[in-house]
Amino acid sequence: MHKMERTPKIITIIGLVFEGISGFVLLMTGLFFQNIEKIPGYTESLTEMSPDELELYEFIMGIAQNVVYIMGIVIIVLFVINLYLFTRLMREKLTNEVAHKVYLYQAIWGGINLLFNQITGILYLISGVQGFNNQKDNVKTRDGI
Repeated sequence: MHKMERTPKIITIIGLVFEGISGFVLLMTGLFFQNIEKIPGYTESLTEMSPDELELYEFIMGIAQNVVYIMGIVIIVLFVINLYLFTRLMREKLTNEVAHKVYLYQAIWGGINLLFNQITGILYLISGVQGFNNQKDNVKTRDGI
């Protein structure tokens, strides 16, 4: 079984936390867009728009709401997949060959994630590359500290 080094393990945990938070925030933003008309003063501000402006505004808000919901659902699904894979990796339940593939996936997902969630992307990229290259933690501590 494969043993994950301490540094990539910590980085992966932090990445999972940020990825879960981002999915939750996206879904909450979609709910906000869905219920935006309930904000006090919102409908009064719409009366100042022309009918064409109002139609365009509602069209754009509908698209934005759908995009945010779709992104949130995709991020949550990938978060669940990553949670399953990376916890198995951290708990030493994978062989060296499978762990190597998971590290490769983690690095690739980190690179893709750089496009929309830079913090998580950087964390996954570092952890994936470090694990893929089988880099050992070289922490030197003095005796007596």
